Amino acid sequence: MRHRNIRPARFLVLALLGAGLAQAAPAWGAIDAIDNSLEDLLKVRIVSTPKFAENPDQIPSVVSILTADDIRLYGWRTLGDALRSLQGFTVTQDHTYAYGGVRGISQPGDYRPRMQTLIDGQSVTENIFASAPVDSAFPIDIGLIERIEVIRGPSAAIYGGDAMFGVINVVTRSGSSVGGEASLKLSSGADRRLRLSWGGQLGGHDVLLSVSGFDTHGRTLSVDDVNGDGSRRDLHRVDGKDGGQLFAKIRGSDWHLSLIHAKREKIVPTASFDSIADDRGHIETDTYTLLNLSKQWRLNTSNTLHQQLYLGDYRYDGTFPYDYSSAAIADPRVLNVDAVRGSWWGIENRLVNTAWSGQRITLGIEYKSNWRQNQLNLDRGYGCVDNASTTPCLDDRRRSTQISLTAQDEVQLGDATLLTLGLSHDHVDTQGHLGTFWSPRIGLTHETRSAGLFKILYGTAFRVPTVYERYYTTPTFAYGNPSLEPEKMRSLEIAWEKRFGMQSKLTATAYHFRIERMVTTDDNGTAINGTPVRATGLEVEYEQSWNNGSRLRTGYSIQHAADDSRRFDNSPRHMVKANIGLPTGLPHLMAGLEGQWISRRSADMGNQSVPAYLLANLNLRYAPSGERWEVALGLYNLFDRQYADPVSSDQIMGVRRWQMPQFGRTAMLHTTLRF
Repeated sequence: MRHRNIRPARFLVLALLGAGLAQAAPAWGAIDAIDNSLEDLLKVRIVSTPKFAENPDQIPSVVSILTADDIRLYGWRTLGDALRSLQGFTVTQDHTYAYGGVRGISQPGDYRPRMQTLIDGQSVTENIFASAPVDSAFPIDIGLIERIEVIRGPSAAIYGGDAMFGVINVVTRSGSSVGGEASLKLSSGADRRLRLSWGGQLGGHDVLLSVSGFDTHGRTLSVDDVNGDGSRRDLHRVDGKDGGQLFAKIRGSDWHLSLIHAKREKIVPTASFDSIADDRGHIETDTYTLLNLSKQWRLNTSNTLHQQLYLGDYRYDGTFPYDYSSAAIADPRVLNVDAVRGSWWGIENRLVNTAWSGQRITLGIEYKSNWRQNQLNLDRGYGCVDNASTTPCLDDRRRSTQISLTAQDEVQLGDATLLTLGLSHDHVDTQGHLGTFWSPRIGLTHETRSAGLFKILYGTAFRVPTVYERYYTTPTFAYGNPSLEPEKMRSLEIAWEKRFGMQSKLTATAYHFRIERMVTTDDNGTAINGTPVRATGLEVEYEQSWNNGSRLRTGYSIQHAADDSRRFDNSPRHMVKANIGLPTGLPHLMAGLEGQWISRRSADMGNQSVPAYLLANLNLRYAPSGERWEVALGLYNLFDRQYADPVSSDQIMGVRRWQMPQFGRTAMLHTTLRF
């Protein structure tokens, strides 16, 4: 991993037609179902195992919950597919990785999403790039997900510096709900994925064991500017990859143990970082290993202690083929190698006290040791060609620690108002770079009889630069900057939620935030602290269900994110999205239709722009009741639209490439057998 014209009216017509076709449906698959009463919602505890377990209506920010039923209905293939359907989210693809962005912040080449991604409460964010995958590198199969809980905005500041914009908590299925299950997916590009899972009760404990494997040959893609003269060239095996995943967990009445191990190896023929185009020797590999043990102690009627011990390991290996014909070496094709090793462990304790009527007080302390943060770069067989040296181009070894103290008090002010006061104190030691950070937050939630639910939150957050941003520097790629200072964020968010009966809900959120010293790059590609960033936006979403099984979720986002000099790249001004589930009229056959319109985006440091695009996806799912099998057919980019995403600029033989074309129509056949 290294740094680097459609009309919206058509989309709105599509969404309205879907709503008009729907007649009236049973309850949503989502936990935060709009046909649930407020009393039922108050019993729902989202962010189930992280620092603060709360319910959707009490958190003073907008919460989205996507369920396993949504995943099956719309045929989502990755976590990125699911997030792409939400208001305010963007997912960008450069055919090496997919990058998740939110509220206008998703600059090309920035690996850090500034959101905390969790699996059952354990962070997936690694300690070198501070990235968290949303594509096929995500370490568990999407078929094992029970629900995806998304908290937007500064209410998540209490989770630390990687949660400036929110928290994504992926909750896995229980072993009892899985039983025996085999899943096979066949897709375009000779894409094959097989998952075998078993779950059930052993010795009174819920057990789940799952193994997955995948292999993709890849597809041919025509790309501009690879030849250096602006002409197009076909690249082969784009998105070619293989890998596997192992997931095991055991859950008792008050404890939980889980193990995750996953590896993905991907072919990258797109000539990124000036490597040789269409060379299958360009391979990038990501490996995750995560172990988590958590325990809940009921000390007395008023105090509960939550403890968590976690270990993590991340490995990245990249081989980049280069042409060194100008150098005095025997073989001009040289493989430049990146080898990154990150390891960490931590322990967390949270005490929840309810001794005082109308209050819930949470006190927490967490210690995290990043005991290995190593970066190595060399030319295989030479050491470092550019330095004419036998030693590596880069051999940087780091370690760091972080101690976090957190306190939160939820105060019930009458029957309709909840005041939330939170504060975190973080002490970060990064071998000579010491930092102490205070992050306060204050939130207010008020429910009226007829006008709906109102939420307001003011919060602050910080972010310490990564070891990659500070120390990755080679003779030809001087990106790292040891002088980088931490980012600081202040944010204000106001939300309104209104229910119209039991089956419809309207949500509107306005926000404004400011980031001081946000890490960006200068004209030479070196990491620097930029000028203050300001972002303002509005997100509106409407949900409706009907009694015949139909459902609709649609919305609109307008946003503006810029620093003192320009509007950010890859930051669309407008986004319109809709998800529609419809019975087809045939027994047990449901259709899930998605539409996403993304407005024009700037690229190449504001010098270029990528046109707007409209995508439609269709998934047909046949699941006969009482049977142990189901089958689905997914068609993605249904109308075969040509579109591109902004990417980090690459200097290819004197030509700057700032966009990457995306695939046309893709088909996937998915079968599941339960035994």
